[in-house]
Amino acid sequence: MRILIFGSCGFIGTNTALKAIEQGNEVIAFDNLSRIGTEYNLEELNKHKHFSLIRGDIRNCQDFKRIPEVDAVIHLAAQPGIPWSISYPKYDFKVNALGTINMLEFARERGNLPTIFSSTNKVYSEAINSIPMTEKETRYIWDMFKGIPETFPVNSQGKFPHSPYGCSKLTSDLYCQEYYHIYGVPTVVCRQSCIAGRFQLGCQSQGWVAWFCYAKLFNLPINIYGDGKQVRDILNADDLADLYLLLLQNISTHKGRVYNVGGGPEFSRSLIEIMRYLEKKDGKPFEVTYKDWRPADHRIYISDISKISKYWKPKINPEETIEQIWNWAIKHKDIIQKFLKEL
Repeated sequence: MRILIFGSCGFIGTNTALKAIEQGNEVIAFDNLSRIGTEYNLEELNKHKHFSLIRGDIRNCQDFKRIPEVDAVIHLAAQPGIPWSISYPKYDFKVNALGTINMLEFARERGNLPTIFSSTNKVYSEAINSIPMTEKETRYIWDMFKGIPETFPVNSQGKFPHSPYGCSKLTSDLYCQEYYHIYGVPTVVCRQSCIAGRFQLGCQSQGWVAWFCYAKLFNLPINIYGDGKQVRDILNADDLADLYLLLLQNISTHKGRVYNVGGGPEFSRSLIEIMRYLEKKDGKPFEVTYKDWRPADHRIYISDISKISKYWKPKINPEETIEQIWNWAIKHKDIIQKFLKEL
C-alpha cells in the first residue's frame, strides 16, 4: 500500500512510518514540522527510500492538492497538549477539529480512502473521577471497575470538564464516525491512552513517560500536578503501529468502529511507580515539586481493551518501554539536550 500519514514526523508517526515501510509499504508523510524535534525524526525517516515528505499544514486545504494518489490514510496530526489547549483554544480547535474535517474531505474526495484516526481518552470527561476508588500507597485503584469501555458517556451533561483539547478531539472523533455513516468513508477511531516509545521528545506538558526518563538521565527536577498516584495504562508506540496497520489490512472488518486502545489493566502504572523504577538507575530520588491538579485530569485512566483484543493485544510492558526509551536516549543524548534547551 501507499499510506499517507498526517503528522508522520511526530513520535507516533515516526514509529508507524518505520513499521509500515518494514512491512513493505510506501509512506507519504504530510507534516508542517512545527513541533520541536520533528526535524530529528525526519532525518531518520529520510534514510528509507520508500519514504517521502510533503511539507504542509493540515489547516490549509490548498496544501492537500500536492498529495499524490494514495491507498489509505492514518491521521496523527494534532495539537496534543492539554495545557497548550487551555492557553490557546482557537489554535487547538483549528489544528484538531478543522484539520480533521479537512482530512476527512480529502479522504472522501479521493474515493473514500480507508482512514485511521488517532483519538484520545480525553473524549471522556472528568466524570471518570466519580467512579469509586481507593487511595493506596503508590496509586489509586478502582473499587469495582477494571477499565473504561467505549460505551462510557462522552457527554458529562455540563457537570464535568473535558479540557479544550478533549473537546476538539471529541469533535474530530464524532466527525470521523459521521463520515462513515453519512458518506461511506471507511474510518476507524482509536481512543488512545498513554503512548510512549522511541523518538518521543516528551516534556512536562505532554509525553510524561519519556520526560521522566530524560529528567533522570540528565538529573533534572520535575513537577507533579497532583499527588503522583494517578494511573495510566501505558502502550508502546510499536504495538500501536502494529494495530494501525492491522486495521488497514482488515478495513472491511473494522470500518465504522470505535476502539479504546491502551495497555489495559496489566500495563497500568502510576507516576510514582514509574519514578521509583527509574530511581533504581542511579539510586537517587527525583527532585519533585508537587503542584495543583490540572483541569480535567483523570485520577485513573485504564482502557478496557476487550473489544479490540479479539484482533490485537499489546506485547511490550511499561518497564520494557522505559528501557527502550532509555537506550534510545543514551544514543541520542545530543538531540535530547538540544531539545531540552529549546523548550
